[in-house]
Amino acid sequence: MTTVFVVFSFVFVFVLGANAASTIGTNMSTTGTLTVTPATNSATSVQFQNAASTTYFFADSTNRRVGVGGAPQTVFEVQGTASASYLMTANSLQVAGVASVAYSRFGTGTTGHSLAATDDVLFTGLVEFDDNAFFDAKVGIGSGAPFAPFEVQGTASASYFFTTGTLQAGGTFASATASVAYSRFGIGTTGTPGEFDAANDLLITGSLEVDGKASVAGNFQTSGRFIADTAASHSMAGDLILTSALTVGATTASGAGGTYIAQFVGPGTGTASFYFGGGNAATLGTCFQLKSSTGAWIYMSFPQGATAPVLDTTRCH
Repeated sequence: MTTVFVVFSFVFVFVLGANAASTIGTNMSTTGTLTVTPATNSATSVQFQNAASTTYFFADSTNRRVGVGGAPQTVFEVQGTASASYLMTANSLQVAGVASVAYSRFGTGTTGHSLAATDDVLFTGLVEFDDNAFFDAKVGIGSGAPFAPFEVQGTASASYFFTTGTLQAGGTFASATASVAYSRFGIGTTGTPGEFDAANDLLITGSLEVDGKASVAGNFQTSGRFIADTAASHSMAGDLILTSALTVGATTASGAGGTYIAQFVGPGTGTASFYFGGGNAATLGTCFQLKSSTGAWIYMSFPQGATAPVLDTTRCH
């Protein structure tokens, strides 16, 4: 007896309507097109199940969605682990959530700045870089848009701080970005630009307090007063040389003739001497103004040719 096997190729079109449920053999294959058209849209129009009747593929014709691993909430959804050789999207990317926004994001937080495009990215959680990170624009940490290439609005700390340029401290964020040739604390400008012209020159606009020792290898210049605290003793181990006048106390003398000029000459090899007077030829004689035991003013003057000073009540000037 001869047995003849006939294989038919069909295009199967299933219309899910009011007909009774049907089971088609053990296996089904087609070399054509398989079209499933439900008579009524449903969230479970097509389902694929395993031997335990657990559904792992859903076709939702009501919302035009396809889901793998669970009922879909978006157009195409995989609930579980999925892999792809490449992942490309023409719109924003949403990771760890399903609510869409105009920008891409990891997490479901919302931006506190001006993220509004698909190539803007918000990270709600932590971000770790185990290699170099490159930023072609400004980077700001804290609230507000950054004025400088890297800006921290708030408290920042570092084990070491190095800069190959100048150091700018103090001032507002907008004014602090105005660079000068020298380093500075504050936003004031130097009154001696010829001397402050390098990164290792420092201008302090406000007050300066030194609680420890201070050493000055070069010149020390001040346009204001130099005050020594009286809370501790003060001493000087080296020489004090003044090339100009020394005024002690008030900035003007009690008389109308000007200030007193004092010069203290070192002992050298002889007896220490004290010289009072000026180098100017027009300078008048030296005069001491003292008080007596009763509180009256007495003046000691040195007349020309006299062998002893004169003590009387005649004012020096």
